[in-house]
Amino acid sequence: MSATFRTLPLLAAVSLATQSLTVGAQVLEEVIVTAQKRAESLQDVPISVSAIQGEKIQDAGIPNMAALADYVPNLHIADAPVNTNIYMRGVGSGNNQGFEQSVGMYIDGVYMGRGRQYRAAFLDVERVEVLRGPQGTLFGRNTVAGAVNITTASARAGDEFEGQIMASAESFDGRVVEGFVGGGISDTLGARLAVKYRETDGFADNTFLGQPEGSIEDLSYRLSLNWQPTDDLNVNFKYTQSDYERIGSATTTKVFLNAAERNQFVPNRSAFADTAYSIMDVFFPNFTDITQQEFVAYKDNGYGNSVADGIGIGLNPDSSDNDITNMVLNVDWQVGELTVTSVTGWSEYQYVDGADVDWLPLQFISRDDDQTFDQFSQEIRIASPGGEFFDYVAGFYYDQSDLQFDRNVTIDTNFDGLFPEFLSLALTGGTVPAEFLPQNLLAASTNGAYDMNQVARNHNYQLDSDSYALFAQGTFNFTDTLRLTVGLRYTEENKDVRSTQFLSDLDSGLTSPSDSYFLHLIQANSFNAYGYDFTESRSTDALTPSFNLQWDASEDSMLYVSFSQGFKSGGFTAADDGNPGDLTPTSFPCAPNPDFTVDLSACYDITNPNGDFEFGDEEVDAFELGGKHTLLDGGMTLNWALFYTEYSDLQTAIFEGLGFVVKNAAGSEIYGLEVDALWQATDNLRLGANFAYLDASYSDFDDGPCTAIQLDANPNCSIEQGNPLSGEPTLYASDYSASFFFDYIRPVGDMEFFLGGEANYRDSFQSAGDNDPIDVIDSFTKANLRLGLRSGDWEIMAYGRNIFDEEVFMQSYDVPVLAGSHARYMEESRVVGARLKYSF
Repeated sequence: MSATFRTLPLLAAVSLATQSLTVGAQVLEEVIVTAQKRAESLQDVPISVSAIQGEKIQDAGIPNMAALADYVPNLHIADAPVNTNIYMRGVGSGNNQGFEQSVGMYIDGVYMGRGRQYRAAFLDVERVEVLRGPQGTLFGRNTVAGAVNITTASARAGDEFEGQIMASAESFDGRVVEGFVGGGISDTLGARLAVKYRETDGFADNTFLGQPEGSIEDLSYRLSLNWQPTDDLNVNFKYTQSDYERIGSATTTKVFLNAAERNQFVPNRSAFADTAYSIMDVFFPNFTDITQQEFVAYKDNGYGNSVADGIGIGLNPDSSDNDITNMVLNVDWQVGELTVTSVTGWSEYQYVDGADVDWLPLQFISRDDDQTFDQFSQEIRIASPGGEFFDYVAGFYYDQSDLQFDRNVTIDTNFDGLFPEFLSLALTGGTVPAEFLPQNLLAASTNGAYDMNQVARNHNYQLDSDSYALFAQGTFNFTDTLRLTVGLRYTEENKDVRSTQFLSDLDSGLTSPSDSYFLHLIQANSFNAYGYDFTESRSTDALTPSFNLQWDASEDSMLYVSFSQGFKSGGFTAADDGNPGDLTPTSFPCAPNPDFTVDLSACYDITNPNGDFEFGDEEVDAFELGGKHTLLDGGMTLNWALFYTEYSDLQTAIFEGLGFVVKNAAGSEIYGLEVDALWQATDNLRLGANFAYLDASYSDFDDGPCTAIQLDANPNCSIEQGNPLSGEPTLYASDYSASFFFDYIRPVGDMEFFLGGEANYRDSFQSAGDNDPIDVIDSFTKANLRLGLRSGDWEIMAYGRNIFDEEVFMQSYDVPVLAGSHARYMEESRVVGARLKYSF
């Protein structure tokens, strides 16, 4: 920590020295944000904030929050086949769907509590504000790492009607059409309709199926209404619908152990792993050579040996179908000098996912999720007019949400007919026909007692949550240049959960319970999967204060120091694997009935979860010192922040090869520096840069989750000794990240030529919770470029994203069952395109 904070005298000297720079220059437009629930200049807000305007999002072709993260140092958002990871300053929520987010997202003031909601496409966005650090007072629980505040364009009563339409064509048969129309229907009523449609065939090449991988079709629309019956009352309503479908996924297996490596690193691998590895050796000997190619996958996506026969495992092919609905009613009422604001929100989504989670050209393991979520929220707050000795914002918040999903995980031990063929070749040299040999691994391992091609586990999870909060923040303006802001929030939260699971096979039907003794024995011993019926409840409350002292060193320079606390509520794991509390992992002490059925209730308490089922609250103490400076007579802004943060009971979810482990790490310690600069160099040229240094590590985590290789050596590693991770980096915590951009315009006759681009750099980072060095993502730089002409209402633009075609990965993880092998999720390759825009 000392290395970073020794820079304080230098930063202070720079900030004071630059106060006197008054060289003539062009003036930057003022950026208005609502980071403190008021409309304020970005330069007046004592928080580390990055603000990205809607025009920038549109011109740079940024489709969603995951892509926007490239432009914001210390923010990492990574989509993956079954989850979305959101991390800020090295802190996030991991893979477990029972987690709330550490980085809260707010759309037009409404809290979006689930990672899946980050996948919705940007549509008619006015501004995105990224607030780094805990935002516990005004934004509430589950913002322990920061908040993303999205403001969409609104209808305005009395305005003239206007509109815009854009059409783009790009690589991989990509097409994007979007636009809006809106204005005043009368002096008191306004309306606006925005629509966006996007489709692409996908940038990765699945050479096994002979087709592109990860095609996307996305349709979104929003209706906005604005009613202003009097000067004192302003009512806004917005309805947004987003339908997103992805076919396939950009996952590829990059580390696949050969026979010698398997014997060296995972000599105790399971029979399932050994069989899958051996079948791959015989039928796909060139697999590793193929998947080492850039932007190439080689997997069956659930179709097995033939797409024409349809899917052969699970309920859906590798795909994701998402429907997201948001509604918000925002009322601002001027009562004397006070402003009373009501924000009423409704959010719901449903998604159906299919995932080929072995990521191999084998019909082996599939996962299907059918999840629904709905949330109602209400916030009422009152704000003073500002400009007084004491300015304040206070309010009440309530939300209620219901999360429910059904999950099916299916395992095929026939491997779509490859298992008996493998036995024929490996044991008899092909002399004995496959039909005369055991048809699946289960029959072979039980001497024919349990002859079943496919087995499954079916998990249902229901979580009901409600939360209440009272909050207030007040600013004491001691002088024109010195002010102290104090905030306090009290939160109470209640959660009720029911988590049930049954096991099934082809005899019972893969979605119906089976009482087969062999099924339960094999699922327990090999996958730590059991039948159970858990019902639990928990309540928590927290008081989170904040303090912020600001000093205006001059008219153009502000310094601040702050302290804040935050918390993220605990809950219940949504993982489907895991032993009940009466049993040790992978044990199954139950005796079979004479007909080889089993009575689970007579063997163990199916209602008793183990100690990992519930996880506790996560808490944070954060300190920040920063400055905001306007230089060169308004031609440049320079903002910086030094921060130090301590987390306790950090919530973690880690995949350990067979399933997810959820636990509270003892703590983490994080410090760093963030700098943002923007310069209007000339009338024609604007330059911008931002930079971040981050040191984020676990301060006390000696019982961390074990790697696949450690678990092979000792299956009880995580229970008996753990993986000592104290001092190791947290997830998605690049030491350095930076972004540089430029925008240049020049008149050409009656037209205007424009040129712009960005270079976004991110240092290497760890993407797996067991800190396996194999899962470190290498550093990368992605460059984008665009140029075009505009004249009056028309604009034409050519553009390229990732123009140097760098292969970049979002995350890396263990391949299930096949201990020692790892898959990675790819980001977009180079895309080039052209766009035509017309405004009216």
